[in-house]
Amino acid sequence: MFRFWKFLFLALLSITVLTACGKTFEEQATGAILSAKEAFQLHDQHVNDEVHGVSLYKPAGFTIDEKSDAQNIVMKKGDETFLLFINPNEARDSRLFYDLLTKTDDKERFEEVFTEDGYFGFASVVKKGEDQVELIASVGGIKMTTITKNKNIEANMGKMMEVVRSIEQGS
Repeated sequence: MFRFWKFLFLALLSITVLTACGKTFEEQATGAILSAKEAFQLHDQHVNDEVHGVSLYKPAGFTIDEKSDAQNIVMKKGDETFLLFINPNEARDSRLFYDLLTKTDDKERFEEVFTEDGYFGFASVVKKGEDQVELIASVGGIKMTTITKNKNIEANMGKMMEVVRSIEQGS
């Protein structure tokens, strides 16, 4: 009988400790924004793919849907879908997508704005449910979005900013 209670106590203690070690949504969002900022500032990804005349960096593990066109590119990684919007009429310092985002009433949204060498960009993490968030990475007239699970926030945001930053835009 003592062994049973000892085992039960250790199991509950282990679960409590492991649960307490997980990051909160705010910590994950802050990490994701930092990943996006680093990718924006480094701008070191080289173009490795082309879709309908648009040259871009495609991260390992990502595929491009054949239904994509020059303004709307659909990328997939496993069961996640990433939408890349390209507005060729917007310059690299365009605030269009950011201004549209700030007009929404999202209660739990973390965002940061980046500027460098005439480029305007931002990253945003918006809580959409208990275990889902919307990620947005944008530079000028280019925006990439996805709905993902909490555990993928940081990794996905960094990759998204790498893709967005790799696309050349007019001034």
